[in-house]
Amino acid sequence: MPIIPRASQRGMTRLALCLCLVGSSGLGFLPAAQSGGKPPSPTPSTQTSTDVEEQAALDEAFRSAQDNPQILIKNLDGFLTRFPKTSRREIVLRTICSYALDANAPDVVARYGQMLLEITPDDPQVLSLVLDAMSRDNDQAEHERAIEYSSKLIRIAEDERDRVATMGASHNSPKQWAERIAALYAQRAGFYRQSGDLDKAIADDKKSYEVYPTSRVAEQLGDAVLKKGDSAQALDYYLTAFAFPGKTSDPEHRREVRRKLGSVYIQQHGSDDGLGNLVLARYDSLNAQLADRLSADNPQNAGHHDPFEFVLENLDGTPLPLATYRGKVVVIDFWATWCGPCRMQGQLVEQVAKEFRGDSSASFLSLNTDADRSGVPEFLSRQGWTFPVAYAQGLDQFLDIRSLPTLVIFNRQGRVVYREDGVNAATFALELTRHLRAALQESARTNP
Repeated sequence: MPIIPRASQRGMTRLALCLCLVGSSGLGFLPAAQSGGKPPSPTPSTQTSTDVEEQAALDEAFRSAQDNPQILIKNLDGFLTRFPKTSRREIVLRTICSYALDANAPDVVARYGQMLLEITPDDPQVLSLVLDAMSRDNDQAEHERAIEYSSKLIRIAEDERDRVATMGASHNSPKQWAERIAALYAQRAGFYRQSGDLDKAIADDKKSYEVYPTSRVAEQLGDAVLKKGDSAQALDYYLTAFAFPGKTSDPEHRREVRRKLGSVYIQQHGSDDGLGNLVLARYDSLNAQLADRLSADNPQNAGHHDPFEFVLENLDGTPLPLATYRGKVVVIDFWATWCGPCRMQGQLVEQVAKEFRGDSSASFLSLNTDADRSGVPEFLSRQGWTFPVAYAQGLDQFLDIRSLPTLVIFNRQGRVVYREDGVNAATFALELTRHLRAALQESARTNP
């Protein structure tokens, strides 16, 4: 039976649970073992010589690593090589995956996560963790496996949605299920695009849009059909993407969609005459089509058009007016407890925040988006983040946050000057630092 090593108890308290969290699907998380995440140790009378030898090897693996994730991963790999038939294999693999997240090593997560899937092939948390890691790999063989895993995750999510709908005991609303399943189809579409199968990518993006329409998926469909030479259909998708109702604080991306729309329209008509009427007609059509959803959204802070008008909520329930950040450059990290990559991004944001602690013009804020907040305090106690944490209170809807993690930078006027959906561990910290410095320099020039 698996045993948690006695050595390095601080590290194991935090990580031996091996919470292999879900990425964008939001299906929750599961501990490595059922007794509160702490597998029971065999009593001395039931221990065999192999148990004792394995326990000693694990103790030494943790002791010699001295909380260094890279060293511990190497040590635990050596343990599995030495004891290939160990009953502790699953918990060791989960521990490696967890430490690999801390070490920002997606290739390690992908490798050992796939070993874990040989033991628990239908574990949605592990599937999502592996898929997130694979999304950063250009290996064609990896993409083919990712498509297989994505298909399995879609099936699991749809089966679970149908099961809880029949039982009437879901913690998630139909809208939340639609968002999550649409995100899974969009994720598989991305893998199809990377593998060069544009037809299947288009088919999955269409399924995603059918389940839960969004501007971004409409834009992706426009890009895909334009590559296939269908400019008429591309125009239709770009028109939908640009006219999609809802607020946005990302003018740079909106301008990019407008550029694509204008380019295709002018190519077909010679000028942009009449384009404005088409946009208004599509906007009215989408408003009618999405009326129920738009009225149901009605987020907190509804009616605000300036992010600095929003009032968020601190963890203790007290209000947090974003107006207190006006005049500063603000880095905001959106996350949820069920999102595995959010842990990685939070750690990276923490690293960058330490570099800017002496700069009063820069502020960092971590915003939770969980519908069920009951697990947030325990999650934060494990992560140990030091920058301020609050609840998003509708700011995520205002910014059209459709995937997690997402990071945005506001300039002093509350305009989004940088946004990254998802986390690329290899470049995240450097890109965040570069864009933050650029925003601070721009603020210094405009407000000396």
